[in-house]
Amino acid sequence: MRSDMSRLRSPSANDASRIVLSSIIMTKRQMLALSGLLIGLLMGGCVTPALLPVAVFTFSSTSGESSLIVTFDASGSQAPDGTISKYAWDFGDGTTGGEMITAHLYQTDVEGTYTVTLQITDHLSQQASVTAEVTVQAPTIEAVDASVEFVWPFHHDASGDDAANLNDEYFTLQNKGDEIVDLSGWTVENERGVAFRIPDGVRLAPNAVIYVHSGSGLNTTGILYWNASQPVWNDDYDLAILRDAEGTIIDYYSYNSC
Repeated sequence: MRSDMSRLRSPSANDASRIVLSSIIMTKRQMLALSGLLIGLLMGGCVTPALLPVAVFTFSSTSGESSLIVTFDASGSQAPDGTISKYAWDFGDGTTGGEMITAHLYQTDVEGTYTVTLQITDHLSQQASVTAEVTVQAPTIEAVDASVEFVWPFHHDASGDDAANLNDEYFTLQNKGDEIVDLSGWTVENERGVAFRIPDGVRLAPNAVIYVHSGSGLNTTGILYWNASQPVWNDDYDLAILRDAEGTIIDYYSYNSC
């Protein structure tokens, strides 16, 4: 009687290839099953793709005479799956902005319509955009012949930490006319509408300059202090508007260092 052990044999090369092939076939089957499961989950609503952001903005005026200041507000924009990481404005006149809420000055001698575009980017780098139009008419009144202007230096980016060095953030006004100008009640504001009122009794002689620092200090004949608690001017871009005591725009200064 032969032992059953005689029936046993070592696996051949063909046996090994069958084992490997079977393993590969099972792996492919598993992958197909997994793909089918994922498709079923998506169709069944168990897994949802990332939702795109939605760009929305409102603006304070759709039309008006030059010089026209329009405030744009994108706070209604949404990123359903996260947060909005970037706001990019194109005001249609060759200038741009990057704040959620921003003000822009339109100046023109002839009527024109400007297409304003807002593009937002969410934390997944998904983007959405929306456009609207602003019509600016030529001024119907003669421009004010004022001699006070913004001049260099306009130091909008203080050295080091802006918040810790507010007095290194400042702008300069100069009287380029031949008469003394009473600046009492005149204002300077940034694009967000934050304004500084020049104190009563400040008079600027012909060719004289006056510096206005964002921080605090003792006012003198040629130096004034805003007494702001935080930086007034954006480092990369902003708009400074000078108005007289009646609110008429006398001059403006814009910069974009991006």
